[in-house]
Formats: sequence, structure tokens, C-alpha cells
Amino acid sequence: MSCNFRARRHKVSEFERCQSRMPRGEQLLRQWNLLRTLQTRGRGLSLRELAEELDVSERTVQRDLELLEELGFPLEYDEDTFGKRFWRMPHDFFRTGPLTLSLTEALSLHLAQRFFAPLSGTHFMDGLQAVLSKIRSLLPATALEHFRELDDILHVRLGPVTDYSGHADTIRLLSDAARQQTTVEIEYRSVWRGEEYTTCVDPYGLVCYEGDLFLVGHSHRAGATRVFKVTRICAARLTDQTFTRPADFDLEQHFRASFGIFQSTAEPVDVTVRFRGPVAALVEERVWHESQRLERLPPEATLFDVQSDQPGELVGHFRLANLVEFKRWLKGLGQYAEVLRPASLRDELREELLAAARQYGGDNSA
Repeated sequence: MSCNFRARRHKVSEFERCQSRMPRGEQLLRQWNLLRTLQTRGRGLSLRELAEELDVSERTVQRDLELLEELGFPLEYDEDTFGKRFWRMPHDFFRTGPLTLSLTEALSLHLAQRFFAPLSGTHFMDGLQAVLSKIRSLLPATALEHFRELDDILHVRLGPVTDYSGHADTIRLLSDAARQQTTVEIEYRSVWRGEEYTTCVDPYGLVCYEGDLFLVGHSHRAGATRVFKVTRICAARLTDQTFTRPADFDLEQHFRASFGIFQSTAEPVDVTVRFRGPVAALVEERVWHESQRLERLPPEATLFDVQSDQPGELVGHFRLANLVEFKRWLKGLGQYAEVLRPASLRDELREELLAAARQYGGDNSA
């Protein structure tokens, strides 16, 4: 016998009173694990098996099942000839074409939608919103929001986010042009050069970096591959020209020698930097570039040849082609970062830091 679970209609507050001694977060995690367990056991599980699996009492499992059904989750059970119930839930809760998601996977996508904020206003986000809308149509709002409090134990703080709603048509045009290998004509506003110009571009693809979208392609004006920030493209039009993307071009490989989004045709150079104090520990915590090699230097001995308890300096080795963003990063580390080589980079940084210092050297009362 197979039927849908129709438990007694308790108020949610009654369940909360019964479990008032248990922290809310712990209850939610237990109920989340209950759903995960049910969707992975196609044959169904008895109250006793579920209680053993979750290490709680059968009464607690019964309460959780009643609450989840009350919220609208699609719980089912099979009943044997002795009246014993075996609880289960469809493993293919969400199915669209070849895509199949379990209920907890669909819920995770619903709860994590804010992480896709950098793509807001693009057709990429439009596609995701279409999936999320279908998920929302399958479950009532009470079920979707029940696990919202799980966010309290994990918060991802996003940096500045660009609103691409005003550029959606441009992004779609550039994506289609890259896919169809069609040349586009763009009107571009260069911030650093302080000029606007028009050029034809053979679009190779789009890159998302630190919340911003960039077009990578062959600029007819420059006669070389260039990177264009999408928000600075004032207008874009398809042309009747087509192109063939170089067989050896790869978007990921293209930025391998860059510290950020800027790229260069120059040969990569070896860069060595000494980091001191708290910055040494900060740098050591993260891989800043795939070429990075870090080595700790032992603390210097004192006058009486007794080593300091403070950690030694950190020397970082990098191999980079474009140093613009690398210099900005180093300047942000202040006095705790010193370029050892190449000498040309050391000289450039010295001049730029001196120029910045001169801005603070005079009377700013005017």
C-alpha cells in the first residue's frame, strides 16, 4: 500500500514548543539530514531505522515528519500488511530535460541564489532564474523558507556588485557573436586614456572577474587581442563579417601570466618580493597566483645569538607578464612589502610611492 503522508494538522508553534530545549539551528540540520536520508533510500525507511540513522528518538522523527509535511514537503510512505510504515521521498524531485535534482539540491540552489548576484541583469542569470522559478512552483513558500535560518551559520559577503540590467542586450549580442564567430563593432569608453573610440572586435568570449564582466577578443584597431570591460561598451552592433577563432586560443591560458584581468604580450618575468610582519602571514594564507612560491626565512638572531619568537620574513616568487595589478596589490600592503627584483619594478614602485607621498607633504588647508 502506497499513499501520501497526511499527519494530524498541528500548528508549527506546537512543534516548536515540543522542541524548545533544542537550539533552532540543530533542529534545522537534523530535519535537513532527514530529507537527505529519505531521498536516497528508494525502498523507504521505518521510524526505527530513521531514528538510528539520525541518532534521535522515534518520537522526534515522527514530529519532524509531521512538521515537514505540514510545511508542504512531498513525503510518502509504503505500508506493509502489518501496518508498518516505510517513509520515503522522490529522489528526482526536480527534473527538466536531462537535469535531475534531489529536493535538498533544489533547496540549496534556492538558498544560494544570492551568490550569483555578480551576474544579475545578464542572460546567464535569466536562465538561472528560470530554473529557480520552476523550483518555487513545486514547493510552497513555507517549505522554501523553512531552512533559511541555516544561512546564519554561513554568510558569504560579496564585494561590490555591478548591475548589468542595462547591458543585458549587449551581453547577449556579444555571447551570440562569440558563439557564431561574427565580428562586432563597438563604441568603447576608455577610462584610463580618457577617450571614446570605435573599433571592430572578433569576440572570443566573456570573462567574469571580481564581479565584473569583460569581453576578450581581437581588436581590429589595435591589431591584437584586447580586453574590454562590458560596462564601458557604449554600443555594440553585429557586422556581416565572420572570423575564425585561433585553434590554440584558450581563455584560461590567456590570463595565466596575469595577476588579474590585465594581460600582456610581453614575456613573463620573475618577480621576488619580501613580506614582513603581519602581512607575511596574510600572504601565506592564500594562493595569489598559480606561479607563486613562498619560503620562510628564519628569524634573525639577537645580539646574544638568541632567536626571536616572532616568525621570520616571507619571500615570495612570482612569474608575471603584466605587472599593473601586481603593483596595485603591493602598494596596498604598504611598508610590509618590498620588491627585491627585478630592479625595474623596484624603481617604478619607488617613483609611484614618492609621487603619492608628495600629495600628503604640503598644507592641504586650501
